[in-house]
Amino acid sequence: MDDGNFGFDFINGLVSRCTARLPFEERTGPKGAPLMQLVGAEDADQDVGFLRLWAGTDPVDRMVHVRLQGDAADTQLFFLFGRAATLMPHFHGQVVQFGADACVYNADLLPRLDPVDHPDYYQVVFGPITKAYWRAINNPARACASAPANPAIATYLSPWSIGAARPATRAELTDVGEQIHAYLDHWLQLCEELDYPRQDPAAMIERDARHLEGFFDERLDPRAWKGVYRLIGTEQGREVRRILMDKLS
Repeated sequence: MDDGNFGFDFINGLVSRCTARLPFEERTGPKGAPLMQLVGAEDADQDVGFLRLWAGTDPVDRMVHVRLQGDAADTQLFFLFGRAATLMPHFHGQVVQFGADACVYNADLLPRLDPVDHPDYYQVVFGPITKAYWRAINNPARACASAPANPAIATYLSPWSIGAARPATRAELTDVGEQIHAYLDHWLQLCEELDYPRQDPAAMIERDARHLEGFFDERLDPRAWKGVYRLIGTEQGREVRRILMDKLS
């Protein structure tokens, strides 16, 4: 892992793990470049990151990696979205690197059903990662042992969410990374063998749209989205949000 870009390298490792296991087709820009080459809001000649998008095959809709490189931070957003009509949870990973050795991180599987009506869905989808969750958060010295920094966002995640509520070190990300990879491996396994009674496809599509609309609402985390718009401008920023929210198939 490159000392200078350990956050990027970590997320890129998740991307490679997925493309090695599942058939993805990348939607590229001109000459095979990422779909979006993000440029500075104040200087269109300044390269400040990219958005890469891959189309998946059932039950996976898409995979997205967004990189935002500002003066203060190098942000990596990573998503694997199950198809809207399915019960596949969405996988979310993020690393924001500050300088040579500091970062915040999080990883989770976003549930597709509610626990009151479908407790057995949570046993199937989240039960197998409980040991990885406890291994990640049971060390009180780790940043992820604290409560989430923004409970408003946490309502859209799961109780199994692993996230640094305060700045952590590269070494901590490496340690907790083993459990994040366990989450991803479980998600990849669910792609092949998720066994749960089929739900009404139209209702699932409608719920998924509402879930993602809420999760990516600018008002939920206004400080973060203002930072995005300040770096790449409103037009590019809202196109990034649209790609994150909109299903491909």
